[in-house]
Amino acid sequence: MKIGIIGAGLAGLTCAWYLKKNGIDNIVIFEASDRAGGKLKTDILEDYQLDRGFQVLLPAYPETRKVLDYEKLQLQKFAKGSLIYKKERIIPFYDLENGLIPILKTAIFGPGSLLDKLKIFILKLKSSFIKVNDIFKKSSQLSSMGYLRQKGFSYKMIEEFWKPFYQGVFLENNLDTDSKMLQFTFKMFSEAGAAVPKAGMEAIPKQLVEYIGNDKIKTNSKVVKYTKNSITLDHEVTEGFDYVILACTTTESTSYNVVTNMYFEADKLPVNTKHVILNANDNRVVNNVVLLSNVAPSYSNGKHLISVSANGIHPNESSFLMDLRKMFGEEVLTWRHLKTYVIKDALPMINYQIPYKPKSPDGVYRCGDYLLQASINGAMQSGRLVAEAILKTK
Repeated sequence: MKIGIIGAGLAGLTCAWYLKKNGIDNIVIFEASDRAGGKLKTDILEDYQLDRGFQVLLPAYPETRKVLDYEKLQLQKFAKGSLIYKKERIIPFYDLENGLIPILKTAIFGPGSLLDKLKIFILKLKSSFIKVNDIFKKSSQLSSMGYLRQKGFSYKMIEEFWKPFYQGVFLENNLDTDSKMLQFTFKMFSEAGAAVPKAGMEAIPKQLVEYIGNDKIKTNSKVVKYTKNSITLDHEVTEGFDYVILACTTTESTSYNVVTNMYFEADKLPVNTKHVILNANDNRVVNNVVLLSNVAPSYSNGKHLISVSANGIHPNESSFLMDLRKMFGEEVLTWRHLKTYVIKDALPMINYQIPYKPKSPDGVYRCGDYLLQASINGAMQSGRLVAEAILKTK
């Protein structure tokens, strides 16, 4: 059995991983760029590790647990919870794992009311008993904002925590994303928090490639035409296959949320924390600030590395610095800008009411996060489902 895969992103690599694991080794992966890994890319600049946009792995993801060796990735974990900046105040929102004193601070000084915090605790408790598949089986179509209002969270709680936090997760400002994704990601964050591999997010696809074999991947190979049994490259060479898998998409066929991510170098940090810092100020541009060198010292060359993200396109530093000064004061003017990433294909916008089918009517198999869930988990799950569908035909 000979299988051709178009695209060496996470979905295509995961599909190949499962096929090889189940005895199918005659695989060719065509990748238009010069590397495998898709959106998970880590650049090295002046000895800093810069992920292509602020990205994290949620170790509770069921799909990554099936495939990845977390021990080899040497995951560097964020502290659970958040620090929220609003009107020159720091609002603590700590997790139970942070200890008794931080929890008391959250109860007294945290966002929203005591009732809001109790509702979050109950939501967290209930989420631990819900299976991931059951979340996505729900037929109801409700936005994340609608879901939070339905749960009875106060305006203050939504504005101070839910909105700034999930604006950074969904990369859209109104929380129009289907509430299934909020329930899913809330469960994942609650169970195991967030982390980054010691060598950067690109270590994830590199681990898959190590198992699949570099020889299976043809980089700089642009596909111009495909059928269920053939793939044609841009130099008009056609190769035949028993199965063809489309593991990529184009911005023309899928709409994406856009994010701008800037990295800065600093001699000192504005606060000593491993929490994600949320910006809850009115009329904000910046969503979140992450002191990456605190979370993962391997990302830094000795000085401090700071990641700042905002939804939409913001090519200039000025709007970022305006928000950062409101949060941390004049010291941000001493930060040195390292690199800006404007990522137009950051997260696909998905209609979760359309059921995913691995095989299309034209006989081509398709996988990718744009078909299932806008997440690492969704990309890998779709790759697994395609592999399982093909294995059933043996």
